[in-house]
Amino acid sequence: MLVQGLLLRLSTLDSDAESAVRVIAYFDSLVRDHVSVPVLLTATARLTQCPVGLLDAATGRRTRVAADGSVDGTVVTPAVPGSARELSSGLGAVWMEREGPAHGLDEIVLERYAAAAEVTLERAAALAGTPKDPALVELALSAETGEAERARALRLLGFDPATPLQALAIALPGQEPASGLRAMGHHVRAATIGDTAAVLVATALEVGLPEGARVGIGPELPGARAAESWAGARTALRFTGPHDLVMRWSDLGALALFADLPEQAIAGLPDVRAMSRLGEEALLAVRALCLAGSVRGAAQAVHLHHSSLAARIARAESVLGFSLGDQPGRMRAHLALALVRLLS
Repeated sequence: MLVQGLLLRLSTLDSDAESAVRVIAYFDSLVRDHVSVPVLLTATARLTQCPVGLLDAATGRRTRVAADGSVDGTVVTPAVPGSARELSSGLGAVWMEREGPAHGLDEIVLERYAAAAEVTLERAAALAGTPKDPALVELALSAETGEAERARALRLLGFDPATPLQALAIALPGQEPASGLRAMGHHVRAATIGDTAAVLVATALEVGLPEGARVGIGPELPGARAAESWAGARTALRFTGPHDLVMRWSDLGALALFADLPEQAIAGLPDVRAMSRLGEEALLAVRALCLAGSVRGAAQAVHLHHSSLAARIARAESVLGFSLGDQPGRMRAHLALALVRLLS
């Protein structure tokens, strides 16, 4: 790494596009090599042949490295206007202290130095274990979080902002939501938001949860769009019920649009009111029929004789006020079953 710093110096480069590309590649290689903060500063000082510094806002520590790469505790005001740059998300700042006229590549060096410093500080914080997962999960999932803040939160959680993630919304009273998922080998981070457990997972998975847990699974999206996946997961959770414990947002289709309706409007629909009056046995019979498409198939699914299930369906039809013997009737019932779950 130090040899690389000695080979690439601004004094040997012209202010042209090819030299700018070499500078970019230089800092990219430092990031790929996961260098520490001191190594980044030393490499930058040797590249620029002038003192450079870094402020770590999390600790308040200022580090200054002389042109020869040695650490120097002296802190001075940057001599050249524009030779300091604030890092995103309040991470701190970096600066260069060039005496005399600026080099033609100083601007691109400062830009890439700042970008590398952001990644390096985030990695150092993650290794130190100072950030708290729940707060970072909330930050990553919030629709109010800015792009840079979300990317930083995801990196601190161990996720690449460009890598596909899924958010899960879990109703799991009194239990730690992520333990079972971690046991299956998935990279998982979790928090509790309101009365719902929020989980970020790096790969699509078949969810296995303790008895009674309900889960909504958001769409698989790049980490930078984690808030969208979380919104989809919460919507999917609303469509879960005692007999539909897991619901994927991707399986809802047009049903997802109904989640935006006021609850009062849903509760006032005649089919929803009628479905709400059905007893547990009748509800199970209607659900089985809607899924199977035939009385015999539904009876087999719920382990009943087909004549017994047919009797339950007939009683349900008398309450609903329409026939379940054809596809339009079953579609109508299926929609009413889904809407009943949206009522708190």
